[in-house]
Amino acid sequence: MLNIFYSFWYGKVTLWKAYWLVGELLNVVVMLVIFNIEIYIFNNNNFIQLLPFLNFSQFHIFSKLLILIWSIYITVGIWRSAENYKGNFIWTVLTLLVLSYRVFTMRLVFFS
Repeated sequence: MLNIFYSFWYGKVTLWKAYWLVGELLNVVVMLVIFNIEIYIFNNNNFIQLLPFLNFSQFHIFSKLLILIWSIYITVGIWRSAENYKGNFIWTVLTLLVLSYRVFTMRLVFFS
């Protein structure tokens, strides 16, 4: 199991798996878990009316740290997979642009 996490971190997973399976599908699952942690463990329902805008400003610091750590993990893994990609160059460029946008918007987690 740890081998899967290491191979993703070092970009040894194919780009489509890294981006679509981990970066999109698994990311949704992790974010839903974090939302449930906020609601059921920290008893925080203040963000629910803001949910369509994904405003993390009222999250507990623990949830913010989980989001930060998870985002760093998936960004590095997908970035390295994009660098190792041997196919059409446009997919590498588009992936790196999307990841750059995600990193840029991460400031919203701590500074919104």
